Amino acid sequence: MEEIRADGITKRFGEVTALKNVSLKIASGELFFLLGGSGCGKTTLLRCIAGLETPTEGRVFFGDRDVTELPTHKREAAMVFQSYALWPHMTVGQNIAFGLEERKVEKKEIKRRVEEALAMVKLEGYAKRGIDQMSGGQQQRVSLARALVVRPKCLLLDEPLSNLDAQLRLEMRAEIRRIVKENNLTGVYVTHDQAEALSMADRMAVMDAGEIVQVGPPEEIYRQPCSSYVAGFIGETNLIKGTAGEGNLVETAVASLRGTPGVESFQAVNGSPVVLSIRPEAIDIVNPAGVALTGKIIDRIYLGSIIQYTVELADGSVMQVTEQNPKIIRSPGEELVGLQVAPEDVTLLER
Repeated sequence: MEEIRADGITKRFGEVTALKNVSLKIASGELFFLLGGSGCGKTTLLRCIAGLETPTEGRVFFGDRDVTELPTHKREAAMVFQSYALWPHMTVGQNIAFGLEERKVEKKEIKRRVEEALAMVKLEGYAKRGIDQMSGGQQQRVSLARALVVRPKCLLLDEPLSNLDAQLRLEMRAEIRRIVKENNLTGVYVTHDQAEALSMADRMAVMDAGEIVQVGPPEEIYRQPCSSYVAGFIGETNLIKGTAGEGNLVETAVASLRGTPGVESFQAVNGSPVVLSIRPEAIDIVNPAGVALTGKIIDRIYLGSIIQYTVELADGSVMQVTEQNPKIIRSPGEELVGLQVAPEDVTLLER
């Protein structure tokens, strides 16, 4: 396993700048996620790390080695693609062995390492199966085995679970994390799926318009976003515009609410425009008497373990409220309800 470092990476495609002076350090043995919406630059950055794209400016390092000009196969990194990129005319074993054959490894060693790679992804005994005989989840495991068989120091994954159904995605999340950790790999994983990133990552970088907006562990990104973009992208949240007052008190159109700055360095200037981010699960529905924030339930979605309410406030705006393990199922109607939230759960952000 190796540390990966990107220093000042800029990538242009004609007049389009896909990456803008991006610098990033990924620790040895870390499972690191690049997260963002379509067109944010996350896949381009991964391809620069993999050697599939050459940066217009900047350098890429694996450990102390400058690998910017090295071809992919000399970087000791392996890539797993969204499309699996398996050859349908080959068996499972032949697909996995391909990289070793290209490296002129002896046949006996290839057989041993193919069996070893199949065991890593829990597909023992499948070497002679045809690719068309494998399910989507099994094909993804074959793709992983093909990457692992060359014994890379870094595993690079480009939205590897996006073609799987919901249940398989859940299963493969745990499998990929297990494989990275058990094999002492440094993993870089690209996704737009927030749940994947939150459940699997050691750390993540949220990207937007070719730049890194925030880097940190999942719990920090979720609970202490640096901007309304990050707050809105990572998980569901309610964003309320307001004006900063004394002591982190914010005047909004519906109530005065006290917040906590998302990042320590942010100090709201009295009278400046700000945004409050309130996660739906941080809100309690209570008796409206003496509560600053009130509204009427206009919709609900019951999901068994949770229930999601849409509450319309006095100014016509709406807030989403989520209750875990609901004991009471409230109905939409004209009855006023109170929305209670602790100041530490109201994140104060620069607008």
